[in-house]
Amino acid sequence: MSTEPIGPDRTYRQPALADLLNPKSIVIVGLSARPGSTGMRILANLQRSGFGGTVYGVHRSGEDVEGVPVYRTLADVPEIPTVALLCTPGETVPELVEQAGRKGCRGAVVYASGFEETADGAARAARLRESAARHGMSVVGPNCLGLFNPGRDLWLTAADFGTDLRPGPVAVVSQSGSGCILLAGSGRLRFSYVVSSGNGTVTGLADYLDHFVQDPATRAVGVVVEGLSDAEGVLAAVRKGHDNGVAVVALKVGRTELGARNVASHTGAIAGDARAYEAFCRRAGIVTVTDYDELTEALVALSTIRTAPAGDRVAFLGLSGGEIGLIADVAADFGAHRDGGAVRLAELSPGTREELARILPEFATIANPLDGTGQLVGDPERFGRLAAAVAGDRAVDLLAVVLDAPPSLGERLAGSYGRLLATLPGVREGSGTPVMVLSNYGGGLHPFTERALAGSDIPVVHGTRAGMAAVAAVTAGRGRAPGTAEAHEARPESLSAVRRALSASPSGQVSHDVLAELAERYDLPLPRRIAADTAAGAVAAAESIGFPVVLKTASPKVVHKSDVGGVAVGLATPERVREAYEAVTSSVAGHLGEAAPQVVLEEMVTGGVEAFVGCGLDPVFGQVLALGAGGTLVELQPDPALSLLPVSSEEVRRMVAGTPLARLFAGYRGAPPADAEAFAGLVQRVARLAADLRVAEVEIDLNPVAVLPRGQGVRVLDLRIVAAAGPRVPDSQTPADQE
Repeated sequence: MSTEPIGPDRTYRQPALADLLNPKSIVIVGLSARPGSTGMRILANLQRSGFGGTVYGVHRSGEDVEGVPVYRTLADVPEIPTVALLCTPGETVPELVEQAGRKGCRGAVVYASGFEETADGAARAARLRESAARHGMSVVGPNCLGLFNPGRDLWLTAADFGTDLRPGPVAVVSQSGSGCILLAGSGRLRFSYVVSSGNGTVTGLADYLDHFVQDPATRAVGVVVEGLSDAEGVLAAVRKGHDNGVAVVALKVGRTELGARNVASHTGAIAGDARAYEAFCRRAGIVTVTDYDELTEALVALSTIRTAPAGDRVAFLGLSGGEIGLIADVAADFGAHRDGGAVRLAELSPGTREELARILPEFATIANPLDGTGQLVGDPERFGRLAAAVAGDRAVDLLAVVLDAPPSLGERLAGSYGRLLATLPGVREGSGTPVMVLSNYGGGLHPFTERALAGSDIPVVHGTRAGMAAVAAVTAGRGRAPGTAEAHEARPESLSAVRRALSASPSGQVSHDVLAELAERYDLPLPRRIAADTAAGAVAAAESIGFPVVLKTASPKVVHKSDVGGVAVGLATPERVREAYEAVTSSVAGHLGEAAPQVVLEEMVTGGVEAFVGCGLDPVFGQVLALGAGGTLVELQPDPALSLLPVSSEEVRRMVAGTPLARLFAGYRGAPPADAEAFAGLVQRVARLAADLRVAEVEIDLNPVAVLPRGQGVRVLDLRIVAAAGPRVPDSQTPADQE
């Protein structure tokens, strides 16, 4: 592993981290001869691995341990250690970090707990951050297992991460110490670094990523994340990794409410909204997985393949009809339901199909996934020609060969399969197309796979779903983030108007006059409306607009009008308008405890598909745009599609495709196709409005939006902008005023 100093082409967020990960000397604070103590176990790891640097100890006894000189204080150590390993209780840590900084240490590893994850640990964590910042130190932890640098066989940990841990192209940073133990002990990966980051009080995920993606020995980074606190730093580091050909794969712990609660008790991490996290990963180009099996296989694939596919079109080739059917099912699941990476099947060209027909038996079906049939098991030459024909198709970006390799496979069949796999390096070289092998059994691999593919960059992944996650990771893993949004000129007058409206509103709600002004400025087409404060005035307004109409309370103290009987719809006669005025004003007055005579009469928009668009705040990721089925259709998808701002037209189309709106817009149950393009344009204009109001910290809700038949545009039936009571993403189940 490279340990070269930082050059002019590499700058780090925390320069001291390079020294912490590659120390020349170490001091173990709290080193005593007590068997089983943290300091003794760290020393045993250092001695077993043959660390070539100087090791000191600090303990109040001043008694040497296992030939290591032990001093009573850090100040007594005769030279400046690169790193201080603090094996002492949490309450002693802030002062020891301060002493280490004054001594000149570049970094520290804090193993103790008792910081952000406890009720009284916040002040302790703040002191730790202050000392580290004052002295320019990097700090691993607290509440961690430490780190392992296989390139130097360097163990700055008391844990045993596993045997035969060889240096290689995978870096791991895990807030969970058990994640490090699991991945290191899997036997599937070779590592450049393994870091148990714990709370990340000083040195966080963005700092580790920034270092790892610039390491020449690293091709893939695996992350086990419980919560993010520096989304912009992570985004910058991941994109730097894309420039360097380094992929980042993340396993999020705490995606459910119960899981997030457990995470908070563990590290004090802010888990954030899981849907906002997925949106952030899409924007950053981070591959997401759902469990450790998927994480492991994705890292195997990404660290083995040396040249990323040119696109995301995958061709599957196997020798069993049943297993190819299974692959087709699982690939469809990934294509339809996965946020972290989809699998898109390549459409084989006519020329390729003709060539396949000449190679395959007559009864074979030419499709993707492709069943080469059992006839080819004993015919490696023919199998190689088949694989080469598929890989050579310009419509194929990745060839995935499905060939099972369970550990106890019979030797005769293992020999046959080995001869088939041995043809693939030639296919890879001849076509230039990346190749993977997927074994459906997830409990291990037979040695024939390694022998047959030795020296190639063809990975073998196992487990149908975990292997499919690896296929998705390879096609998505290196820099194909969503397209960028069009730039727009900011309108500061919108922000000023909203701020004035909020300061004048006791309910924290922007008034209709300002909403109408914003709707006109951003082309958010509202229905025609007229205010009235008497029953007679309401009738006159309705006659001016034209029947049928909607009548709503105009009280600024009412946020959700439907909840207080503040809406009446479908009013087709003057009598109905008069009755509705009396009913609405009486109901609202009863809820408020005061008269509320003012209402608005509004054009009744009928037909089309009801959708919603909104923008709210996430505590970690900032502004989050949401869309989905709206109005009475909201129960079709309680969780809307989310994206971070800004949003591109490509991203809007992807969001719509992941909701029931896609089917509804196409013309559901005989309805005419809706104006999907007009809706997409509306979403982007809402995003521009949200961007202009970012610093005002407001929530924006358009619900429902009537998406009329194709060519007729959209109507915003209700628009709300309110002061955010607390960071949250938009709630698709906000009651619609016309319900």
